[in-house]
Amino acid sequence: MKRPIILVTALASGFVLAACGGAPAPSEPTAAAPGPSAASSAASAAPAESADSLVIDTPPGTGPVQNVNWNLGDGEPLSIDPTLTWSGSQNFVGINLCESLLTIAADGSIQPGLATEVVQQDPTTVVATLRTDATFWDGTPVTAADAAFSLDRARTDPTSQYAGDLASIASVTATDDTTLTITLSKPDVLVRSNLATSASAVVSKAFFEANKDTFGKPGGPLMCSGPYKLDSWTPGKSIVISANPAWWGKGEGKQLAKQITYSFVTDPSAAVAGMKSGAIDGAFLLPPSAIPPLQQATNGAVGFGRGTAFQAWVPIIGSGGPLENPKLREALAKALDYPSIIKNDTAGAGSPAKALATPGSWGYAVDAYSAAWDALPTPAQDIEAAKQLVAESGVANPRLVIAAFSELPDSVNSALVLQSAANAVGFDASIKKIGFDYANTLFSGAEKPDIDIFQTNYLSLVTDPLSIYSQVGLPKGAANWGGYDNPQVAELLTKALGTTDEAERAQIVIEAQTIMSKEYAWIPTTTSPNGFFLSNSITGAVVTAPANLWSPWATQLGAP
Repeated sequence: MKRPIILVTALASGFVLAACGGAPAPSEPTAAAPGPSAASSAASAAPAESADSLVIDTPPGTGPVQNVNWNLGDGEPLSIDPTLTWSGSQNFVGINLCESLLTIAADGSIQPGLATEVVQQDPTTVVATLRTDATFWDGTPVTAADAAFSLDRARTDPTSQYAGDLASIASVTATDDTTLTITLSKPDVLVRSNLATSASAVVSKAFFEANKDTFGKPGGPLMCSGPYKLDSWTPGKSIVISANPAWWGKGEGKQLAKQITYSFVTDPSAAVAGMKSGAIDGAFLLPPSAIPPLQQATNGAVGFGRGTAFQAWVPIIGSGGPLENPKLREALAKALDYPSIIKNDTAGAGSPAKALATPGSWGYAVDAYSAAWDALPTPAQDIEAAKQLVAESGVANPRLVIAAFSELPDSVNSALVLQSAANAVGFDASIKKIGFDYANTLFSGAEKPDIDIFQTNYLSLVTDPLSIYSQVGLPKGAANWGGYDNPQVAELLTKALGTTDEAERAQIVIEAQTIMSKEYAWIPTTTSPNGFFLSNSITGAVVTAPANLWSPWATQLGAP
């Protein structure tokens, strides 16, 4: 899998879109803003003090637009083959083209997609019923055979970005033209959630097999069933997609944007200039440096969408270093200046992250997760308490080697901030600059005796808190990069993976969350809202993450 590299790329983007595994998305209903750019204006006028003040959607378009120029701030996609797409630019294009069995709505709920329903019949059997009115762009019907082929490829292809998310699937069978039976090797409630991501995106089996060498590659062909179809991909210049007139979901107020032209401007200054001049109509993934000048734009506005993203420090616990000592991990947490981090790293739009499952990830049992969140202490700096914890640790002048990517100024700056805070409370902190060639070691379960901590921006890809906690809390979890290992937590999370009752599952996950937070498995600092820009000439974009990764976010894009 190549996710770690993509994760590094996301760090360079400022507001991240990265993660290493899948799970559910946001579900708290925030009122839509009153006008086309008012949603953005309201969000940018004052930094958000809580997730409740963030935008989950923008008002639907009411009039047609011939073309929308949308910029991909993290660059040209490597591919738009859905099995190979992972985050950022790849998904912002591909999800408008290729549909999955399920989809994640703007409010974080899981909704039907190419499947009218997906039912977990028992702990190891999931049955999907496909709609009968969906066709590929070439007019051929979407069948269960195409879905089975696509899902099998996603779970077994060595180049797939989703093999880990689908690892518990033992077999996929098309029992008839519209029925798909998925058999699991072990209970795993997250499989259904992961079917709402591009892990289950359906492509035409016949078309793929006839074009496998160029399918979805720069300049190559694609065959899916989504609301937009691929018109052209000029490598290094643009991707153009246009409304699919035969889309099964077409209707009033949908596909008002007849064409979308994607550009690949990665330089923040050039992107800002394009947005302020009107050459670029919209963008996600705004880097912090772009936000102040865009807030002065008169032709559009910046907004912040609710999401599951957060920023955290990952302590190396399992490699014999000083952060095996929980008092030292807690000391670091109390040494940090959270208001400054929020101001500098999220342009003031974030809020203190009390835990890894932020409010945007509560796709069910919202009241239970909300109460548990409220009961957790709000991260706050306490220098004297931090010094006391270092003294109580029994380690004099504990070593702290902070990893930072030399190619990313923001990574180095964050390391400098942590170094200063750590030294102020009794650590002997230094910075080890690393290159991207170290990423595969950093973002893996490999031992890291040469470093003690590093920063990540992380995104839960579905709206079930179990997703992020299983990735970090299980010994072989996809994001257990620091070597955290608590048998009680592992037992709880394994039990939760086999619990289909959502209320019961939430209580199990909350118990694991309490332990992991108290032990500082990771040290979360701030939520990372999804920064976006919309010109005054368009509205209707889905702006929450991960909904804008896993749902066709442009179907209601249009003129105000």
